[in-house]
Amino acid sequence: MKKFNSTIIFVSLFSVVFLLCSCASESMSDRLAKEANILYSFKVKGTSGTVFNSSIGENDIVIKVSPYLDAKAELKNTCATFYLSKGATVSPDPTTPQDFSQSGGVVYTVTSEDQSTKHQYKVTYGISDKLPSGSGFSYAEVGAKKTFVELGYPGTVNDFSLPSIQYGDLQMYHAYCGNYIVLFSRAYQALGNTALATKVVKKDDLSDAGTLNLGPIALADLKMISSDYKGHCVGVVVNGSSTTIYYWTTPSSAPVSVGTIGINMAPSSDLANNFQVAGDITNNAWISALAPRSTTGDHYRVKVTGGVLASDYTTIQTGFPSDDCSGFQMISPLDDSDAPNYVVGDTEGAANAANSVHCYINNFNGATLNVMPPLWQNTLQQWWVGTGFSTARTGGRTPVVSALPINGKTYVIVTSGTAWWHAAAVLTNDLQTLAHENLNIAESVNRGWSFGEWVDWYWDENESTAYLAVWFGRLGLYTYKLTCYE
Repeated sequence: MKKFNSTIIFVSLFSVVFLLCSCASESMSDRLAKEANILYSFKVKGTSGTVFNSSIGENDIVIKVSPYLDAKAELKNTCATFYLSKGATVSPDPTTPQDFSQSGGVVYTVTSEDQSTKHQYKVTYGISDKLPSGSGFSYAEVGAKKTFVELGYPGTVNDFSLPSIQYGDLQMYHAYCGNYIVLFSRAYQALGNTALATKVVKKDDLSDAGTLNLGPIALADLKMISSDYKGHCVGVVVNGSSTTIYYWTTPSSAPVSVGTIGINMAPSSDLANNFQVAGDITNNAWISALAPRSTTGDHYRVKVTGGVLASDYTTIQTGFPSDDCSGFQMISPLDDSDAPNYVVGDTEGAANAANSVHCYINNFNGATLNVMPPLWQNTLQQWWVGTGFSTARTGGRTPVVSALPINGKTYVIVTSGTAWWHAAAVLTNDLQTLAHENLNIAESVNRGWSFGEWVDWYWDENESTAYLAVWFGRLGLYTYKLTCYE
């Protein structure tokens, strides 16, 4: 028995030595020339523009489609993007559209560079699995969009011979409120037109759903709206030198006050006023505001604890002027922790100057940790058409920034563009990486100036979905869903 085992060991060692010698005599180039594989990633762009990732097995590739979408409609006539082994070729031609939803899927045959090896992959589709907490999101789905005319406002898109209020800017804020979006127009507020000042639409199809229940709030005193992480609509109401913060759980419910503080958080009449709510307004949150403007970039911030507004506020300085150029600067806490870092959106330099849009991360005390490098804006030129410019008019809102934790990771949305283009993108919180292909957003507007963009979003934990809405001045409302399915 011992002699038999020794023989096996000897033969095995001899085989290993022989293989090593054989490999040594074969160059790396020769070995690579024999490979016929699909590598790294296999992506398909659906008919709606949604990009789908895939899992790659030894002989099978499964395109992962969100359960929210119609897979057959998305995959019936589309092309795939993937990588091959060095020098390999593939049939059919990947630039030829395929029906990946068909029974039996689509078979790709990869042939090695030296023609010695062929490898077949059957491509089918499956429903995505939900990502675990802490993994962020994987899909970004394009939702409903409507022009300001389709939303019920007067005017005609791209007709600028009309009175200015009908151009479509409407000095608009918007905020999620449960299953609805509240549109708050400062232009129609100034006219006392309640029906157009606080219009409400359903978040899924943007159909009309009435107006906002103001309760005891005078329309003239409501200055700004936004939403918190949970989708409560939050309003800033200013009366003299004091500010009261209200929230709504639904547009028809009565507004609830979380408290009043002795400062004016919206002292300017133009639409550069802004504020952000980081956290749950009914529990714990931070409220930050543009005001007061200064050469050192001062911003008010107030804590909400247990659903009650603090009796006092603090002021944070960004270190960069907030009263220069078009007068726009805003901050957004990255989370609702006790001492969160902030993302800052800033317009610096002369109006319409190239690369005048800046973003950076500051810590809780205002020290700058990370500045968006100029190269980043050059990169964005590839994502957005016309990025890197400030709007020319006072009150122009560029860049809007807002941070939101989504499934355990924090993301930042940034807007930019020129008077002729609107742009928005969702980035990782280092401000360097586009979070998803479908969140590289650019829309043209045929006019020499514009009031810019506004954004709002929230995280629905029950649906594992973040809802995002972007208002493009002179155009209308665009919506997206960030879903947690791989």
